[in-house]
Amino acid sequence: MASLEDQVQKAVDARDIPGIILLASDVNGNFKYEKAFGPKTPTEPMGLDATFILASCTKLMTTIAALQCVERGQIGLDDPVSVILPELKEKEIITGFNDDGSLTYRKAKNGITLRHLLSHSSGLGYHTMDPRYHKWRKERGETFFIKGWSIIPRINTPLLFEPGTSWSYGTGLDWAGILVSRLNKMNLEQYMQKYIWSPLGIKSITFHQENHEDVRKNLTKMSIRKGLENPMFGFPVRSEEKVDWTDETLYDIPIADEYGGEGAIGSATEFFKILQSILEDDGKLLTSETIEEMFSPQLSEGGVKALDEYNALPFYQGGGFASVQNGTKVTWGLGGMLFLEDYFTGRKRGTLTWSGMANLQWTIDREAGIGALYAGNVLPFGDFASGDMQIKFETEMYARAVKMSRL
Repeated sequence: MASLEDQVQKAVDARDIPGIILLASDVNGNFKYEKAFGPKTPTEPMGLDATFILASCTKLMTTIAALQCVERGQIGLDDPVSVILPELKEKEIITGFNDDGSLTYRKAKNGITLRHLLSHSSGLGYHTMDPRYHKWRKERGETFFIKGWSIIPRINTPLLFEPGTSWSYGTGLDWAGILVSRLNKMNLEQYMQKYIWSPLGIKSITFHQENHEDVRKNLTKMSIRKGLENPMFGFPVRSEEKVDWTDETLYDIPIADEYGGEGAIGSATEFFKILQSILEDDGKLLTSETIEEMFSPQLSEGGVKALDEYNALPFYQGGGFASVQNGTKVTWGLGGMLFLEDYFTGRKRGTLTWSGMANLQWTIDREAGIGALYAGNVLPFGDFASGDMQIKFETEMYARAVKMSRL
């Protein structure tokens, strides 16, 4: 059977997948893997210094920032955030439709807490993922686009459910980023530079690529899967179509606001330092007690049910990137999806993982002592060929790490 490296090289050469970076290590330093494959741009090869649109991988960093605020006593996990974020006070919940098709609302009974924001249980969803928001925008006479909006008008939406009672992937981490900024009287870039990036020696992650030449010049050019009706934001389809280059950037450049849920651009190898810090529990970012809370179940019974329904979407069950096999017991921690049982790739119960829109995925497995990162920049999210390769990569990393531990 061909090695992982041969399979990846064959796939990138054929443009079945874009150029990628693969990173993994164990907690003891006995095993380390870092390789770059394929092209970064139409004229440049991928190197380990390449930067990526990190998209929702940003959420992990914002979670860490918010938890640092908890450790300082600036706010509690179960404190209402409306003291700092008055925009979230007395929010309305979309409850249904009137006979004329207009939306109906009621006032939320529960206040939104920081825990809700960090676990996607606040009731705040993403506009692009829920048609009720499309209707809400239309009733307001607004036409929504990914770009060209300032942060508050973009994310200040009604709720989809009573805070704490369900789960919906959404803008909670964008709000958490604003909270961190307001609590510390500095923008999120300045905060992360001081309290996350500098302690780990990270120099090539930013929200503002326009101000960081090294990040911008090393940025991996975005690819799209050919043959799709909506290759940017639609659903993926399993096919034999290749990937092609696109000038899509996902973000406004320059950008005024810093989105804690999706806005970072940076080096995959430097982002991996954050995974290693949490895996090793080295005390540079968070205390052991706080890390334990990150890896603890956060959702109500209703939240787990909603997450299971999300994971049961058809493209996920077909093997889309970052998918979870139907019936796998998962919940949400603080920072990512939390596995409640072992998984076929080698992940152990208690693994925390999440992904980014351009088909990146990070994994922190404290039980096995393994961290991993698959970094690509291709749209749409859920790309099947990338999903197949990520599974091969992760499975192989666990096998090699186990082999090294036995030497």
